[in-house]
Amino acid sequence: MITYKVETSPEFQKQFYKLDRVLQERVRKILDSLPFRNWKQDALAGDLKGFYSHHFEDNHYRIIYTVQDYILKILAIWVGKRKENFYKDLRNYLKRTKQLK
Repeated sequence: MITYKVETSPEFQKQFYKLDRVLQERVRKILDSLPFRNWKQDALAGDLKGFYSHHFEDNHYRIIYTVQDYILKILAIWVGKRKENFYKDLRNYLKRTKQLK
């Protein structure tokens, strides 16, 4: 069985610590389960192709991540409550960090 290492970006960590303790624990459990998920069901499309979105808490929150098979790493990039500007803010962050063209 292939083992993936789950890492988090600095932006993810910043957003994570803004969540209440209950949500933080939920996010930790989700991160631990990411290597065992069927990523295809989480795949995003369009300009966010190559990124994945795990929905939780009745679809009100998202964890955005990438899977880098060549180094067996899952990088959690973004976490937060889905709101009107969620994906716009995500795109701006990805462009700023040159992860999206």
